[in-house]
Amino acid sequence: MELDEAINLLKNAVKDNGTNDSRHLDLTLVSAEERPKYEKALMVSKLAILTGKISQDEFNGRIHLNN
Repeated sequence: MELDEAINLLKNAVKDNGTNDSRHLDLTLVSAEERPKYEKALMVSKLAILTGKISQDEFNGRIHLNN
């Protein structure tokens, strides 16, 4: 799985937090059958962040975690 594919997938698991206008990743939004694919996307993304391919802030912006 490529980073861009992982980011596009993870956008579907971003949820608004109703109490303080923030957003977070919530894998409970994903069906049990799809969850392994999302977990792999998280691993691909984290590895890209750890190796410096993308910054944490850029990742957050691309999956729309930033308000």
